[in-house]
Amino acid sequence: MTFRARGLYASSSKERGGFRRGPWMFLGGVLVLALVVLTALSVLGNMTVNQSDRADSFSGVSALEIDNSTGGEVLLRGGTGDEVTVDRKLRGSPLSEPDEDIEAEGGTLEIDTDCSGLPLFNSCSVDYEVTVPTGTHVTLETISGRVSVENLEGDLSVETTSGAVDVSEHSGAVDVESVSGNVVLDGVEGAARAHTVSGRITASGEGPLLDVSSTSAEILAEDFTADEIRAESVSGALELGGGFTTLEAVTTSGAVRARTTDPFDLLSVETVSGGVVATVPDGEYEVTGESVSGQRDFGVGTGGGDGRIDVNTTSGTVRVES
Repeated sequence: MTFRARGLYASSSKERGGFRRGPWMFLGGVLVLALVVLTALSVLGNMTVNQSDRADSFSGVSALEIDNSTGGEVLLRGGTGDEVTVDRKLRGSPLSEPDEDIEAEGGTLEIDTDCSGLPLFNSCSVDYEVTVPTGTHVTLETISGRVSVENLEGDLSVETTSGAVDVSEHSGAVDVESVSGNVVLDGVEGAARAHTVSGRITASGEGPLLDVSSTSAEILAEDFTADEIRAESVSGALELGGGFTTLEAVTTSGAVRARTTDPFDLLSVETVSGGVVATVPDGEYEVTGESVSGQRDFGVGTGGGDGRIDVNTTSGTVRVES
């Protein structure tokens, strides 16, 4: 007698679409291979195999332009001689090498540096240490490397993406632009401009103009004295001071604190919701401006004659004291 299964048992004994290992095994192999390749690239890219130091000097230079796109650091120093000296340290990996192009023509020295090869997983960089004669106009562009400027005499322009910028004891006009790097101007003598998106700005010194702005970071410039001070921020706090003839500050939600012990012509502040505190010399001032809902407290005379204080807010509180 032959037994033949029927019904449920017969149905369940047949495979309807069993697990197909082939495609999944292939995909797993591809992922493992990709991981191995990425790991190898990372190891090779971060392996410094070529490193060298170079030094050159150039005479008759009135303008210096440096574009360092390698992520390396740049140090600029003021010198007593009449030559520009350029010292640098070059680093390369099996995947990327630094390329440097130097051209001197018509009193202008141009230095352009970048990295060839794969842009990812590399330790390619060039660090510069440059000594600059008095009166040289310097223009500098970097990506992420730190910028330090010491005792320079001459106009200076710096543009960076995320590298911190530190300028100290500088004589001459300064113009710094950064996306996220912090900016420090310490002991600057000359017109100073600094603009960032999220990098904090700190400034001290004196000059005809201080023009600073940031989207979200604070601005600290209580120790900068200028004929004209302009400061602007969306959400970052502003702390302004020193002496000034005119001061104009604008924020959306950032608090504003301004203080001076010297007479002035105009102190103007405009905010939406940021609070305002101003400390001024005792006297009689022309007070203008309005607040929609914020409280206003003026602890100075309002008879006019010693300058004008103009404060406008939507909901921010206002306090002026001497």
